[in-house]
Amino acid sequence: MIYCFDIDGTLCTNTDGAYEMARAWPDVITRINALYDAGHRIILYTARGTTTGIDWRARTEAQLSAWGVRYHDLVFGKPTADVYVDDKAVNADVWRREGIAGGSEKAFLDAQESPSIFRRPEYLDVTYSPARAARGGYPWRLAEWLLRHVYRGTGRLLDLGCGRGEHLAAFAHFGCDVAGVDISPRAVELAAGYRVAVADLEREPLPFAPGFDYVFSKSVVEHMRNPSALFARALEALRPGGVAAIMTPSWEHTYWGPFYIDHTHVTPFTAPALADALEIAGFTSVRVSYFYQLPFLWRYPMLTPLVRMVAAVPLPYRPYRQAAWPEPVNTLIRFAKEVMLLGVAQKPGPRQ
Repeated sequence: MIYCFDIDGTLCTNTDGAYEMARAWPDVITRINALYDAGHRIILYTARGTTTGIDWRARTEAQLSAWGVRYHDLVFGKPTADVYVDDKAVNADVWRREGIAGGSEKAFLDAQESPSIFRRPEYLDVTYSPARAARGGYPWRLAEWLLRHVYRGTGRLLDLGCGRGEHLAAFAHFGCDVAGVDISPRAVELAAGYRVAVADLEREPLPFAPGFDYVFSKSVVEHMRNPSALFARALEALRPGGVAAIMTPSWEHTYWGPFYIDHTHVTPFTAPALADALEIAGFTSVRVSYFYQLPFLWRYPMLTPLVRMVAAVPLPYRPYRQAAWPEPVNTLIRFAKEVMLLGVAQKPGPRQ
């Protein structure tokens, strides 16, 4: 990796231009030297002389040598400013106290050198194994319901976090022109036959041009430490007036255990929190509702009180607990308890 460090206020005291008076911070220099010794490239970038025109190179090189700083390049010409904005910047005070990204140097480096678990083929292979998530007709029922009651028609649809492509297949079956994005390279193979791009939407740009009529995302945002990135990508992907449907577990209904049945769940949402997040992202006409993944309730909502009664009974169910229920009974118990949130929102502009 390449690390670029400021000098004044980062490696040493900030003297407001009296650089000859600077005093080194040995603990910081020790950490920088450890990065150098680990094989990382160290660049020092300074604004010394930018406003005065004084050549501080000789003095600076002498100071760095005296302080024992190991580095590869020393670059002058950094503009003098009160605020620097950079997508890869870490505040010097935070770095001195806590390390990079609020954690230890080793943890940060390990995270950079080890691929995200979502990049590993084992993640989809395990979480979408036939034993854990057998293919069935639910994605088709959900797609049909959303097209009738949320999207209200077919069009170009982007699935953010398309996984093995079941929802792509379902929306395509009902006449949508579909595309998908997923962080896992396995998604391209599992969703063969559909346009699928691999991207980490927390860190990488949207891999498709904007202009989609609809965005769909189910059980994705709770895996993201920066969920606002998904909402931003959803807004970007849509044409003016386009509609996004975001589904995520309801923390109110799953906090007692099921939310963490997948250890990669890191960001829970309540209904008000999801609504706020969508509005902050720039969406309008935001509405969030509780959503039961039981298709018979979509047709007969008057049965909802009975389903809530089932949810109130402490019955075990798979995969959260071992249980011998037949699959239809297990499904009823599970999804009576594990309620989802359905956030529906529109990109500003007239719907075409």
